[in-house]
Parts: sequence; structure tokens; C-alpha cells
Amino acid sequence: LIIDPAYLQTSQDRKLFRQALAAAREIGHRDELADWRERELLPGALNGEAEIDNFIAQSVITHHHPCGTCRMGKDVDAVVDANLRLKALDNLFVVDASVMPNLTAGPIHAAVLAIAETFARWHRGTL
Repeated sequence: LIIDPAYLQTSQDRKLFRQALAAAREIGHRDELADWRERELLPGALNGEAEIDNFIAQSVITHHHPCGTCRMGKDVDAVVDANLRLKALDNLFVVDASVMPNLTAGPIHAAVLAIAETFARWHRGTL
């Protein structure tokens, strides 16, 4: 499975990133922060939207946490049951973020560990 979120592919995406960069620069240049900054390191002088968009495209990263591609649930679209068993097979379990029916409010690492630990205990017979 390849998940392509297609970041920065629309004019709205690029507009929002330009606005975020402008806000960050405005905050960074405030007088209140003068004692903690010498000069702006990045992005430096940029002329026009094309240069700003290029900087953004070369610089931004994501904390892309795909989940829900094999989501757990009782409804017809869910492919994994409450025991993390793939509904179509008896001995295949899915124990990763793909079973999460919804995205967590923060990074998903802790939720994935909880899923894995719970499954391990259940599978071992200690739960």
C-alpha cells in the first residue's frame, strides 16, 4: 500500500504554507525576542511567491502517521475485528496503526504500543 498525501499540490496548500511561514517570521522578528536572536537563518531573503514556494517545498517535513487503512470495527467497511483478526481469515492478525479507526490527537506511537502490548498479552493468554 502506498499512501501519497499529495502535499503542496494545490494552490490552497501552498497559500496556507506561505501564511504559516509569514506568521512564523513575524513572530521571530518581534522585539520581545531580540535578546534571543542574532539574525534570521532561514529562509533569508526570498523574492516572490515562487521563491517562497520553492523554499517550502525543499524544507518542510511531515509527521505523517498513516492509520485506519485496515480499520477495526463492527461496520461493513471495517476489515479487522475487536481481536485484531482480519475478518476474512482465521489466523491473520493486524497489529499496527492501520487498525485504528480514527487518528489520535497527537503522535500515534503510544497508541500503537498499547495496541501491540494488548494483543501480545491476549495472544499469550495473560489478558
